[in-house]
Amino acid sequence: MSETTFPHWTTGAALALVATAVAAEPMGEAMRHASTVGGRERTFIEYVPKTLKPGAPLLFVLHPSGGDAASMRQYSNYEFDELADKHGFLVVYPDGFDNTWNDCRGGSPFSSKRLKIDDAGFIKSLLDYEATAYRVDRKRVFAAGWSNGAQLAYRLALEYPEDFAGVAAISASVPVKENLDCGQAGKPIPVMIVNGTADPINPFRGGMVNLGGAKLGNVLSSEDTAKYWAKLLGVTAPPQIATLPHKGGRTSVDSMTWVKDGTPVVILYSVQNGGHAMPLEGEDLDSPVAIWDFFSKLPSR
Repeated sequence: MSETTFPHWTTGAALALVATAVAAEPMGEAMRHASTVGGRERTFIEYVPKTLKPGAPLLFVLHPSGGDAASMRQYSNYEFDELADKHGFLVVYPDGFDNTWNDCRGGSPFSSKRLKIDDAGFIKSLLDYEATAYRVDRKRVFAAGWSNGAQLAYRLALEYPEDFAGVAAISASVPVKENLDCGQAGKPIPVMIVNGTADPINPFRGGMVNLGGAKLGNVLSSEDTAKYWAKLLGVTAPPQIATLPHKGGRTSVDSMTWVKDGTPVVILYSVQNGGHAMPLEGEDLDSPVAIWDFFSKLPSR
């Protein structure tokens, strides 16, 4: 944790924290922050609704490999920001090292993996900073990611479940044991998953992750990934199965929902004929809306 600790987060020569304005589509304020962490510059965008109050939830949104915080906001059509305006939570979009994250896949070729960048520690340090800066509710902290960002969300769920009330993963499955390069706390945490059945990178039925010819190791199937989290949560009843209303187009969405004490705690959305993508507004599944709906109904950690 020493590599990614932000002890003060104040402007000064030692820390060199920099904040610059970022254009925001919704009504709140987006600010980019930069700081030297472990000898490297780490950056993130913070979206603060005008109506943010102390005790608000905190949501981390994690970009895919090759992306960054700004492109993640744009790709999601600023929907997370708009939801934050509507429901009063804080959104943080961190930037990965070299546009990648050090996730749990042992076969990852990314520089963040090779250099053992402590990205989980980086996120936890951001959590500490936001808890001080905006007095967010530490029992209502969530993480959502797409692709490589979703794999980091899994890492947070596996290693630090006590710090997060739930995570959401798009286009990602948990690595098999032989490819799992992170610890496992073995504690329950709610998880939402969105995977495409025709994903050419993250195989829906499990197997080798293939990114432009680079092999990142084997992962579980989407259903086995969901069952992994349901088992940790102690859910023994079979999942509820449904099909979402179809709005047209080549894709459709089926859901499997595991319920505990009347609350959905694991949901797998299977995007039939869907690829390595984040479904958005206008499709059968609007991922940001579904993610916040899932998180908002969960009990505090």
